[in-house]
Amino acid sequence: MAARASSADRVVHVAHILLPLDQEPKAKELEEKLAGGAAFEELAREHSTCGSAKKGGELGWLSRGTFFPQFEAAAFAAPVGGITRATTGRGLHVIKVLAEKFQATIQQMNPEELYEMIHNPALLEDVQLVDVREDFEFSTSRIPGFKLMPLSRFSEWSGDITARLDPSKETVVLCHHGVRSMQMAQRRRRGLAHGVL
Repeated sequence: MAARASSADRVVHVAHILLPLDQEPKAKELEEKLAGGAAFEELAREHSTCGSAKKGGELGWLSRGTFFPQFEAAAFAAPVGGITRATTGRGLHVIKVLAEKFQATIQQMNPEELYEMIHNPALLEDVQLVDVREDFEFSTSRIPGFKLMPLSRFSEWSGDITARLDPSKETVVLCHHGVRSMQMAQRRRRGLAHGVL
């Protein structure tokens, strides 16, 4: 995407091993095993009390303000491939940062960058454009290339969201003031599909 990103736009792909709060020695033991080359996924499947254990502890992409502050602080401070730890109300988290990327929002794009994005077929191969406003708003004004998926009808089409949205692509969401697009992004981050909005 052509837009410029700042540090606030960094998102990290994370996995964790969740342990009870009284398992400090176990957390240290797991960190030592990881430092010695043990596979994070295997240790997560064996020791984590989180439902993500069956996926090797993978939680998906994490953006700021969407999870426990202590967890976020640790994850965003760690480098890609790094192992860190956080304590939250749920327990002890041994965290691995799997990847990172930077994303921009429409608000950060100047008009020339937005115009370039929606008229560049090469860019649109990696990005999908979604308008979550109502039909009457869409018919009054629209930006070419955006697919209409009104948030008010989310329950009607959410069952086949992966058929409507490619989970491997980044998604740009458009609405009038930003509230509905933020709600759409939050719903998608909760596991309806993978990817970043």
